[in-house]
Amino acid sequence: MRRGTRLVQENRSRMTITHAPPTAARRQKGRWIPYVLVAPFLLALAVFILGPLLISLVNSLFVERLIGGITFVGLENYARALTDANFWEGFGRLLLYGVIFTPLTIGLSLLIAVVVDSGAVRGSGFYRALYFIPYAIPGVVATLMWGFLYGPTISPFTDMAEAVGLEGLNLLSPQFVLFAIGNIGIWAFVGYNVMIFYAALRAIPEEIYEAAILDGAGRWRIGFSIKLPMIKPVITMVVIFSIIGTVQLLTEPLVLQPLQPRSIEDNFTPNMYAYSLAAGGQQLNYVAAISFFMGLVVVALSVVYSKFMNRPEKGAS
Repeated sequence: MRRGTRLVQENRSRMTITHAPPTAARRQKGRWIPYVLVAPFLLALAVFILGPLLISLVNSLFVERLIGGITFVGLENYARALTDANFWEGFGRLLLYGVIFTPLTIGLSLLIAVVVDSGAVRGSGFYRALYFIPYAIPGVVATLMWGFLYGPTISPFTDMAEAVGLEGLNLLSPQFVLFAIGNIGIWAFVGYNVMIFYAALRAIPEEIYEAAILDGAGRWRIGFSIKLPMIKPVITMVVIFSIIGTVQLLTEPLVLQPLQPRSIEDNFTPNMYAYSLAAGGQQLNYVAAISFFMGLVVVALSVVYSKFMNRPEKGAS
């Protein structure tokens, strides 16, 4: 009996030792685990993003001359960009592209997401996959595909235009090339935005708009009056991403340029202008300045839009 009591006491002692709280030294050692897990990401961020940015910033402050070599010039490259007609021509074209096609892309994406989420159409999973497929196609491949569709000699759009009496339609002409590129952007990114908006709409608890259903509100009323205001932060995020993508416009005009070099010049967009300068192996310091200037434009537009969307509503306390 005594032996059994002793065994029970020993087991209790072992359990007490097993469940004893960790010592201070053990807790101090465990504090480093999160930093170790985050270290690979921080290393990649420093090597592949922050490092190149710092090098480009330093390069933008210098200029390489035939006589004198590399010379520090401060903000001279940035001042040159402000007076460069070729740069501002491409910037104006890019601004027009953003003003027209960014709202169209966002608006169409929201409309499709609300329709799919409302249950007004059957097989929503099929439509989500169908809309997302264009985004899964690489940008170069998509641009080449649309380039052949735009070609004046083989384009089906030209045949349809001739059928209704519009002769000589060339979608890659200087008058239409910007809209042709905008169509590629809408086709490629609407599905991506739809997936983001749809996920945000599905995350809204149904209890929020049950009262509206009881009051007789229809699907469209609930979608545009209740659901859209609820995903306002997501809309802001997507618009900022769209602004960044617009400023980075390069692939589509660069791929289409061999098809219509007279319509798409080397300064069609600021990024394309910087690419053409860098491809020649010259003026790399000026290219770095242009790149940083466009980065500042992205930051400025994003901040202005965020402030606009987060402004207090009238009548709010």
